[in-house]
Amino acid sequence: MFEHVTILLSIIFALAMTHILASATELVWERHKVRFYGLHAVWMANALLALLCYWVSIWDLTTVKRWTGLEIVFQFLPAIVQYFACSLLSMRREGDEMMDMKTFYERQRPAIFTAFSLMMVTSMIQTYVDRNNLAWPAPSDWIGAELPIFLMLVATLIAGWAKPLWLQWIAGLFIIGLETLFLAVYAVRT
Repeated sequence: MFEHVTILLSIIFALAMTHILASATELVWERHKVRFYGLHAVWMANALLALLCYWVSIWDLTTVKRWTGLEIVFQFLPAIVQYFACSLLSMRREGDEMMDMKTFYERQRPAIFTAFSLMMVTSMIQTYVDRNNLAWPAPSDWIGAELPIFLMLVATLIAGWAKPLWLQWIAGLFIIGLETLFLAVYAVRT
């Protein structure tokens, strides 16, 4: 069952990554007609890093003790939400008008950060539900896995609904830091 689930998740990740990379390509191609906005670019980077983190972490599914239909749904849901977080961030050129990243970001901000927040919530639910179905080194290790996801949830809520721009920047950079830390710790762990 592990192979079936990982193939499906990999397809979803590839589609999500395609949205971000195609959008970035279009922004570069049309750079003379783009009003760049760094905060939007930070969240595009966050989306790519989140995909990488989730993709790397699916290796842990090899330790699933028992596969059920519910287990499959709990693996599938966060991936679907992550797909929407990526697709909602992605800009497309419409006509011959200027691509204004800031206007797009501000207009789509509630939808983008609802998706990012739901991604964190579904990941937390998934971790909790799997606490007895994965081969954790200790029974309470799932709590340590929840902490960074919870911090990311707080950061996405701040990024989505805080008014001060500096808070939005801190939230975006904080998540990049946590995702980078996760990848570094995961690399050392394996």
